[in-house]
Formats: sequence, structure tokens, C-alpha cells
Amino acid sequence: MTEDPSAKMSDIMPKSFEDLIKDVHEKDICGECGGCVSFCTAADIGAIEMTEDGPPHYSNKDNCLHCGICYLICPETFELRNELNKKYDFKPPIGNWLKIVTAQAKDPKIREIATDGGVVTAVLIALLDNNLINGALISKRINSFQRIPFFAKTKEEILEAAGTHYDLKGPVPELGNYNTFVSTISELKKIVYSDYMKIAVVGVPCQIHSIRKMQELNIIPAHIVKYTLGLFCYENFKFDDVARAKIEERFKFSFKDIEKINIKDNLIINLKNKDNPLKIEFSDLRDIMRHACRVCENFSNYFADISFGGLGSQTGYTTVMVRTKTGEKIYNLAQNKGYIIEPNELNSSVEKSKILAQIISFSKRKVKRAEDFEKI
Repeated sequence: MTEDPSAKMSDIMPKSFEDLIKDVHEKDICGECGGCVSFCTAADIGAIEMTEDGPPHYSNKDNCLHCGICYLICPETFELRNELNKKYDFKPPIGNWLKIVTAQAKDPKIREIATDGGVVTAVLIALLDNNLINGALISKRINSFQRIPFFAKTKEEILEAAGTHYDLKGPVPELGNYNTFVSTISELKKIVYSDYMKIAVVGVPCQIHSIRKMQELNIIPAHIVKYTLGLFCYENFKFDDVARAKIEERFKFSFKDIEKINIKDNLIINLKNKDNPLKIEFSDLRDIMRHACRVCENFSNYFADISFGGLGSQTGYTTVMVRTKTGEKIYNLAQNKGYIIEPNELNSSVEKSKILAQIISFSKRKVKRAEDFEKI
């Protein structure tokens, strides 16, 4: 029997963006993290690009080099899973960790604008003040309900981007297509860098996962990312006109009245002229959840140097999971130099056990949901 030469070639050739479209995009599980576009080998000649609302697409298919980089670094593929799990000593369901605490920024100005305790902002400023980074890749609010990737190079720029407070003094036409997910790492390719440059990246699990894959493959410019600060990730949502109207009707409020949004073990919305916040269970928001989030198992951001979130901590404090030796070094620097404080009464062994139990419980729920979704 004669062998099919095309079959032999498919075994040799690396998977390309076409395979990514088939295995990820067509299954509606693309997280739109921007990794494939940021580190495309054909970036200089424009093979693929981000879209305003949806997965990346071919901008010039003929320019694709079929190198397979996009497929390898996608957090929704299984490539490099064993290598990363071994390197970061992954233990399900929350990964490896060296220290878990509840903390807050010492500076009251940071705490005033921060979502929780302002520890992420405090760590970034500590890194900048001590010349450990040239800047930080974060997200920045540009209007009432929209954030964009932003490379902050000063303390003032970091402070400007902190928190999830919303300024609703003016009209809100941009609510027609509001997405809580920000494709932060897509900004990496726009940074003018040298090999001596050092940056920190703040991101959700799929973004940090993609960066770790890039670093494992030594893909430029992943080498300038010296510190990864990961956010706990519950869900991300898309509020188009239909979804927004549905949510407003379901919970009897108007988006125009939102003053602040926070996330712990549910969605917490502070409204104008309301003393008590509106608390919404994530299970009641499934119909507007981004599809990619349904298959994600990574709640606690286990490939980051340090993970942060509000779950487990009191209002005004941040839960911190120090995961790597690098993370331990920079957290200790921020604490020792007075950027961060850890109240003793909130960090007893009993309190830490409670925090850890909540993180494990929420992580298991997210794993179970992903498993159930994949069976559909």
C-alpha cells in the first residue's frame, strides 16, 4: 500500500495559525490574550492581527511562515504543559506557593483608589522606585467602562491606572460593547526595548500562561519580562446592548448608576444613592460570560511570580500568594521598604487557613465547570 505523502508531511510540519483557528477559534475558546499576535514570527510583515471584537485573524495569509509559534504559545492548547508544570512545580488545583497573606498598601492614597488593598500597585511602585523595572505593562481606564493595554513608565501613570472605580459623570455610549477582558500582552510588541530593559506584567491567568510559554521557547521579547504579577480570575464578561439590557432587567439596576465594581466570591456593585452594594452570583451571569472563560481551569494564576485577589480577605485588603523565589524577593523588598503592611491579627495561622480553603474551593469549582463544559 502506497503511503500518502501529505500525511507524512503533516507529521513533520509544525501546526500553524490555520490549526489554531480549527482547534481554538472554531471551538469558541480563544481567550483573545494577544500572545499569538505579539510573538508571531511574521509580525514585521503582518500575517495575523487582533480584531476589535473577537479572535485574531489573518491579515495576510500569504505572509504566514507556518512556524507553529502561535500554536505553541496559545494558553488554550496543551503544548508545553508538562514542561511548565515541572518548572513551576504545579500541584492541582492552585499550583505551588511559598507564602500566603492578607495585606494592603501602606500609602492611604493607593488604598483610596485601589479595588482591594492596593498591593499590586504598591509592588509595582516599589519595583520602579528601586530601579528593578523600566516600566509595567498594565491596563488603563480610558472612559467609564473601557480599559486598554498600557505601558506605565512612571509612578503617576501606575497610580492613574489603579483600581476599577468608574467615573460616570458624563454619558456612557461606549457601553454598547463593553468587555471586562483587556488584551494586555498584545501591547508587548509595541514596546521599544533593548536587551537591558526590564518590565513587569500584570495579567490574568491566560496572559501569564502565554508569557511563560514564550519564555520557555526563548521568544523575543519575552526575555524583558522579569516579573509577572497575576490576578485571580473569576470570569470575564461581554456586555453588548442586548446583554446589558438583560442584566439591568434581571437585577433591577441601571449601568448608569454604577460607582464601583469589585470581585471577591461574587460580583459586588456599588450604586449611586444605595447604602448596600448589589451582590451577584457568577452562576447568574453565565449567559454573558466569555466562552473562553468556561473552559479555563486556572483561577489562582498559578504560573505567576505572585498572585493577587480579593477572595478570602476583608474589604480593603488584598490576598497575596507568593509563588516563586523571584516573587518572594520582590514582595519582601516591597514589605521591608514600607510599601506594604501585613496586619498581624489578619495573618494568624487560622486566618491563613481560611483564605487558603476558599482559594482551593473556588479553584475546584472552576475546574469542575471547565470539565462539565468540555463534555457538552
